[in-house]
Amino acid sequence: MQYGCPSKFKILLKLCFSFTGFQGTGKVEGIFLDVSKIREIELSSTSLERMYKLRLLNIYNSEAGVKCRVHHPHGLESLSKELRYLHWDGYPLTSLPRKFYPENLVELNLSSSKVKQLWRGDQVL
Repeated sequence: MQYGCPSKFKILLKLCFSFTGFQGTGKVEGIFLDVSKIREIELSSTSLERMYKLRLLNIYNSEAGVKCRVHHPHGLESLSKELRYLHWDGYPLTSLPRKFYPENLVELNLSSSKVKQLWRGDQVL
């Protein structure tokens, strides 16, 4: 699906990222989000926290040269322990969340990101 219309995208964000009180977040297993039609997104630090079953996270840009700015003013608290595939074009933070457990991770692609250090401390791989 293409979400070129800003109002449709705002609805999508409310369903996918604004999870306060939303009971279905524990059932989400995958997010594939093309940000090529979006100029800016602001996500809370807990936007993905209650997605316990999230296995696939792909935030990508299908149009070369088009940039989307994703803002995490307070960082990102955690990612699912079940995460197996993480692809995030232009990941905006300098490291992955403190509560990130990569033991199930099969592929990590953070192209054009601002990552300087994957994580702090030792991680079991």
